[in-house]
Amino acid sequence: MQGLRAVAVLVVILNHLGVTGFGGGFVGVDVFFVISGYVITRMLLRDGEQRGGVRFLDFYAKRARRIVPAATLIIVLTVIAVFELTNFLRGARVLPDATAASLFLANMHFIATGSEYAMLGADPSPLQHYWSLAVEEQFYLVWPVVMALSMVVVAKVARFALRPALLTVLAVVAVASYAHSIVLTADNATAAFYSPFTRFWELAIGCLVAVAEPYAARRLAAPIAAAIGWAGMVAVAVSVVTMSEDGFPGAIAAVPVLGAAAVIVAGTVPGRTGPATVLGMTIPRYVGDISYSLYLVHWPICAVVAARYGVDFSALTQVLLLLGTVAGSMAMYHLFEDPIRRSRFLAARPWASLAIIPAGIALVFAVTAFERYRWAIEVPLIQNLL
Repeated sequence: MQGLRAVAVLVVILNHLGVTGFGGGFVGVDVFFVISGYVITRMLLRDGEQRGGVRFLDFYAKRARRIVPAATLIIVLTVIAVFELTNFLRGARVLPDATAASLFLANMHFIATGSEYAMLGADPSPLQHYWSLAVEEQFYLVWPVVMALSMVVVAKVARFALRPALLTVLAVVAVASYAHSIVLTADNATAAFYSPFTRFWELAIGCLVAVAEPYAARRLAAPIAAAIGWAGMVAVAVSVVTMSEDGFPGAIAAVPVLGAAAVIVAGTVPGRTGPATVLGMTIPRYVGDISYSLYLVHWPICAVVAARYGVDFSALTQVLLLLGTVAGSMAMYHLFEDPIRRSRFLAARPWASLAIIPAGIALVFAVTAFERYRWAIEVPLIQNLL
């Protein structure tokens, strides 16, 4: 799983750096969605089977420790860097982006402002990548509740079993969301790219894999599972090399999404010939460990450097930006992200973990308010969120 995360984040970064051959690297986000759906559902199922239900306080406390501190730090540093290293006009534009990102509404904000997902030449927001975090958080608000309700229904109706019931719910959600994605992409590609309703099916595919995992593990022979896994890797690789933002997500998004799902399915079956033999090696696993930090750090660095020096990165610049991203991400992971996530103090106090959320929002609002008044910028702190 960590190795697949490594693939996903690296193709996104190489795409944003403009490296030849990675024009479709943005599909790494779709791979992340599948992984997130799988991991979260697997965790909820395990807790439900052990404890008889979803423990919402513990679930959201863990999410808060995992996501909010690092996300808040990068928002604050990005706002400061844009003002100090570019100019106050770009700084003024980033203020509403920052407040929207802190509220995990970046995707809705970018829909409202008509911000197309673009390469650096279009001068996008240095916080544009927060749209995917918003989609995931919006999914996390809904899916645990659906699972908890399903567990209650199954407990009261003896003829229902939990996994078949969840499979039915997920299949309906996935089909409806996928159909909506196809229709909306043809009508409004920007809204389709950022909307949670066009992306939920990607997370739902990961959820389906988690729910169906016991069946796959029992019925798939190791050679067949390995073949499925390598076919999935090929699907992701072809997507990275050939796809463009035009007409995406739409129907074509099924290629990287199902490819990622195939790799995960293969990993649930013991064997020595599947993609796990490569993805499970030390370096891919470590890159997967720091993948969240890599994702957060890389885009602001690229955007600020492009704004200051131009978007035509030379090969040397690309290498230096990649090395800078890796170094910064390693520092953030080991010194900030991981210590907070694994804090025994916070783990023993779920309410203290949840308090990180309003504290992070307050910090971002304070920094944006300071910059607003320091530069006498007439722009509201919250703008075009809905």
